[in-house]
Amino acid sequence: NMGCAASTAEIPIELTANADIEKLKVFDSKFIVPEGKNMMLRLKAKVFSFSGDSYKIVDANDSSKVVFQCLGKFLNFDNKRVICDADGAPIFVIKEPVMQLDDKQYVYATDSEGKPTTEIFRVGSNFGNTSQYTENLKNAKGDAIELKGKMTLVSMKGGIWVGDQKTGQPIAKVCSPVTYKDFLPDEFDRNDYLVEIPPGVDSALVLAMVLAYEQMEQSYDY
Repeated sequence: NMGCAASTAEIPIELTANADIEKLKVFDSKFIVPEGKNMMLRLKAKVFSFSGDSYKIVDANDSSKVVFQCLGKFLNFDNKRVICDADGAPIFVIKEPVMQLDDKQYVYATDSEGKPTTEIFRVGSNFGNTSQYTENLKNAKGDAIELKGKMTLVSMKGGIWVGDQKTGQPIAKVCSPVTYKDFLPDEFDRNDYLVEIPPGVDSALVLAMVLAYEQMEQSYDY
């Protein structure tokens, strides 16, 4: 059973199953990590710059089962950063801010064509983008929740918490696949990374936060 090493951040992140599933459910129930073992999403940096028909985001801890995918047909649109489920149905799209001065990323629900419908939440960061936070995020029941992230893709390390990093509940860990080079059969690219998510957590919500962070990181690059 794989898991990211505990020492991925300044403070060790111990992931445990989330008991209050409804509290953290934002997207569909099918994205809640099932009981038993942590999900290990395998991602490549700059995921939306893939070539070909599709890029499949798999659970490396479950026989590389496809959990999410990006489809090439959306890459021609303005809103090309569409994440789909395993069947190819759009789930959310990450929109760039309209204003230049606004460096937040916006996560929108989509219609079946991948076009944005309503804003679900936005992700902001501190100067330098070493800590991230959500705004206007509500669960499916309509209760407000706030996620905080401390992620650095340069070192492929970090985590996401509900509430504060010191006192909150950790719900995801980001780590480099180098940790597992002895266990994984196929070659990992140097730019691949893993997102570990425990049972009871909405994996689509975690993915949206990680990808919004990654988009902010890219906007600093250019």
